[in-house]
Amino acid sequence: MAHSAAPASEAPNHPLAVRMGVIAGVSHNVVIGTIMGSFGLMLASVEQRLGVSGEEAAIGIPLVLVGSSILAPFVGVLIARYSLRLLLMAGALLTVAGYFLLAITNSYAFYLLAYGLCFGPAMSLAGSIGPATLVTRWFHRNRGLALGIVHLPVVIAIVPWALERALGHYTPATLYAGIGTIAAVLLVPLILFTVDHPPSHDETMAPEPADKRTADGSFSIGQLLVRPRFWALCLAAIASMTGSVLLGSLLVPMGMSWGFTRPEAALLQSIMSLVGLAGSILFGWISDKLGGGRTLALIGFDCAVLWLILLQHPPFAAAAVVVGLIGMHGVGAIPALGRGLSDTFGQASYSRGFGLNSLIGLPFIALGVVGAARVFSTTGSYDLAITAMAAFFAVAVALGLYGAGGAKVEGPAAAPA
Repeated sequence: MAHSAAPASEAPNHPLAVRMGVIAGVSHNVVIGTIMGSFGLMLASVEQRLGVSGEEAAIGIPLVLVGSSILAPFVGVLIARYSLRLLLMAGALLTVAGYFLLAITNSYAFYLLAYGLCFGPAMSLAGSIGPATLVTRWFHRNRGLALGIVHLPVVIAIVPWALERALGHYTPATLYAGIGTIAAVLLVPLILFTVDHPPSHDETMAPEPADKRTADGSFSIGQLLVRPRFWALCLAAIASMTGSVLLGSLLVPMGMSWGFTRPEAALLQSIMSLVGLAGSILFGWISDKLGGGRTLALIGFDCAVLWLILLQHPPFAAAAVVVGLIGMHGVGAIPALGRGLSDTFGQASYSRGFGLNSLIGLPFIALGVVGAARVFSTTGSYDLAITAMAAFFAVAVALGLYGAGGAKVEGPAAAPA
């Protein structure tokens, strides 16, 4: 076996890495930020235009999330095999097409088509897996920090504010067309400057002999699924993602069950989102220092403590601090997972691993949200759901530490002979 002398984390980044990071950040933010940031504010207009109920209009985002999660493993394979620039462009064009379809249609079937067949695949291609893979391929040094910066949810914080002010002056059709135009102007020219791989394809390969890797130097989906450390890293990250989605979805009714007013509970939700911005950069930086697995273990330990504090139903000021910290840790799991997967299985395996993680996490997240709501309707309290999440995080500590063990890939283009 021949390895390069320097660990991958010490290898210098190519001069074009920053450009690729900018492209990835814009793609991630525009696709996810516009889709998620515009949905809630446009619901009332959708009901009026299409003549549907609020429940029927609200199906759009579940369609996007389920569709993107189910497609994620396939997108991961496509990205490993084909041009990332073309796949990012496909995601961008699907985003633009979805908004223009929403602008011209008065049909509920086409509304579902826009969210399910346009925005769903776009989320995987140009919103999550594609941009993260681009960063992972180009950054050796400070990869976790780069992933954290790229995943900063800047646009999703701007869109609701801007859209709320525009709703009084423009029709919904005009607004949808405007969002589609802005997405096209920002994404299409920028993605044309994407370079799929660094020169000489100097990403780290899967740490196995060449005859046991795929042609692109990565692990196949089957090879990843039979590796316990892959499951450990994924489940450790999924614990944090599940907790964040659960709390983000149910924080208003949860806060009201603790005796807070609706405006106070809504403020808690805003605090969770705003403080979460810091977590992406902070835990990206920490994962570069500790490694992805150990960072996920740290997040799990902190969150177990924080959720146990929530179990005590603290007063508003203390609850605001705890909820903000939970939001920060939840966002931090994404760069930590990226660092862990690429360090353990090679940069070439990242797209497949991240795609699989998206699919594996879907039932946990759905069960967490639905289960917590069911617990409240049965017992009148969220305490059992909070206890279950604290236990999940305790398990995540052990999983993260286990995932951090074992050999790590070294140096760009390092692979066993």
